[in-house]
Amino acid sequence: MGISNYIPMGRVLGATPDGRKHGEPSSEGVSPYVGTDQSTPLAAMRSSAKLNQEVHSGGTLLNLRLSPELVATKRGQANLGGMIQTLFALGGFHVQFNCISSETLRDAQAHPENYRDLLVRVAGYSTQFVNLSRAMQDAIIARTEHRG
Repeated sequence: MGISNYIPMGRVLGATPDGRKHGEPSSEGVSPYVGTDQSTPLAAMRSSAKLNQEVHSGGTLLNLRLSPELVATKRGQANLGGMIQTLFALGGFHVQFNCISSETLRDAQAHPENYRDLLVRVAGYSTQFVNLSRAMQDAIIARTEHRG
């Protein structure tokens, strides 16, 4: 479970069957490998809940990134609440979200002075995006931005 060490672990880990190349970051916790969660956030949640959560002493961690538009309305927020309830009903342990667009994150990389207050969920913790290493920023941007 590479929660906070998935970038350095990826540097020494060989290629994996999910399409990850040697040296690329692995996935954090039980999150899908970057680019493999091409369906919906609920599909990723249902997939992660299939794992036996009880065999991990600290539980499991699922990171998802949602388009801000997906949760901008009352209906979108209610849908998110329903997905979270479904995850826990299926036996899931922990899910966390970043609701921010790739465009905003890339702009924050280019103009960090304009984004000092931008907090992101990394892997079990939150921090200011502009204070992360470029490798960690790129890993967060690479997470699938679910739009629907």
